[in-house]
Amino acid sequence: MTSRIRYTRQSKAGLAKARLGATCAAFILVAGLTACDPNVANRGHMPDPERVAEIQVGASNRDDVELILGSPSSVAAFDSKIWYYISNKTEQVAFFHPQLLDQQVLEIHFDESGTVSELRHIEQADGKDVELVERETPTRGKDLTVIRQMLSSLGFLGRDPLSGPPVYDSGGRNN
Repeated sequence: MTSRIRYTRQSKAGLAKARLGATCAAFILVAGLTACDPNVANRGHMPDPERVAEIQVGASNRDDVELILGSPSSVAAFDSKIWYYISNKTEQVAFFHPQLLDQQVLEIHFDESGTVSELRHIEQADGKDVELVERETPTRGKDLTVIRQMLSSLGFLGRDPLSGPPVYDSGGRNN
């Protein structure tokens, strides 16, 4: 009879371990699937088409536009007479780079008197890819040659000649 009791206790312990293992595996599976769920992000502000229709070319001014649409996302760097309202939608799955799903730009031009002269809608398809240049501009810095490093380690070139004229302390020594 004692062997039978031992067998039952061992089988209950094994069953509990199996249940715990199955629960952990299910949790890891659910967590893994959730991590792969795409994350969609909306950035920027694109005004409603009804609000944009309230802006009259030749009649609305900067104050009217700001009152109707709010402040712009950006103002042109070299021409403050161009305002941009920019929005985009991106999707990112796990650790991969985000993919651009949609991008819209509303470009508003003002004339010299601050009146709206043009409204333009720019879609994602109108965009152009810009290739970045990987070059670096060389600058004169503290790149030491092998000979200069050896002489400075021996004490012959203790002061960096690019740091300016030597400074003497009260004892007449060069620092």
